[in-house]
Amino acid sequence: MKPAFAPAIPVRFVFVLLPLLGCGGPRLADPDLARATLTQVLDAWRDGRSLNDMATGSPAITVSDPAWKAGFKLSRYEVAKSARAVGFDLKIPVELWLLDLKGRPVQEKARYVVSVEPSRTVIRAPF
Repeated sequence: MKPAFAPAIPVRFVFVLLPLLGCGGPRLADPDLARATLTQVLDAWRDGRSLNDMATGSPAITVSDPAWKAGFKLSRYEVAKSARAVGFDLKIPVELWLLDLKGRPVQEKARYVVSVEPSRTVIRAPF
């Protein structure tokens, strides 16, 4: 008598193939490397470097921040101790002290999504 249900892949093959899949794969961004990358980016902005400098530096870091792109200057910043996982990246809160295009001080609370694998990116989150 034939069984009513025959799986497409015999069960014995699943047990043979399962160990080959391994536990590798994407992991949460290294928090120390993510913070170091964010600090490197914010230091560069504070020191007057451009977004293009970051993209062509070593290591290359892709950065997206509308205030930096608009020409605001960063005079000071504080990176919060807390961070939240967003997929495999980290979202890190930062307090920014900026100078607008007319040189007036502006203080903002920002959040940056930082990725370190496969490439380094720092993106200012819109929320």
